[in-house]
Amino acid sequence: MYGDEYSVNQYYRGNTSRKLFCISILLTMFLCAKAFAKSKDLEEAGDILQWGIPVTAGIISSVKLDGEGLVQLGEGAMWTAISTHFLKVSLNAQRPNGQDFSMPSSHTSAAAQGAAYLQFRYGWKYGVPAYLLTGLVAYSRVDNDYHYWRDVIIGAALGTAIQYSVTLGGFSVTNLAIAPYFDGDSVGLYASMNF
Repeated sequence: MYGDEYSVNQYYRGNTSRKLFCISILLTMFLCAKAFAKSKDLEEAGDILQWGIPVTAGIISSVKLDGEGLVQLGEGAMWTAISTHFLKVSLNAQRPNGQDFSMPSSHTSAAAQGAAYLQFRYGWKYGVPAYLLTGLVAYSRVDNDYHYWRDVIIGAALGTAIQYSVTLGGFSVTNLAIAPYFDGDSVGLYASMNF
């Protein structure tokens, strides 16, 4: 009897997650449609989706009661943001519109990180729609002369690679140890990471 009850609960939990996923995608598409109708500009849709995809991933993980997944999503977002902005400042590539800090695209890396998390954690049925929306983010950045195609491709690859490292590769700040050391006249930091 307990086994039957458990499988019924699992069915309803999975069914609720699917419904929430569909509602999240519809809400994201609705917000994009509102952005197009309001401003007639693709740029706003890309601005919404760069955060919408990772936030939707967080909602899905919360509904699934996946605490470990939420930590992985947060770590992936943190490392993606740090890496993207470090590269932007280091490379200081010029944008098509003449401004600085073109490569990589932070909009695309954020969206791709969320999409990669969904795909690596929950499979292609979650990942494919998120990657398609990431493609829309990338297109919006190129179409509005904020980035070249190389910038959005590198941003997407960066976000995906970092999330792969966190979700499937075991790269985690919980495996990182940093400690100060003092040795006579010298002072420093000791850092160690387990993979």
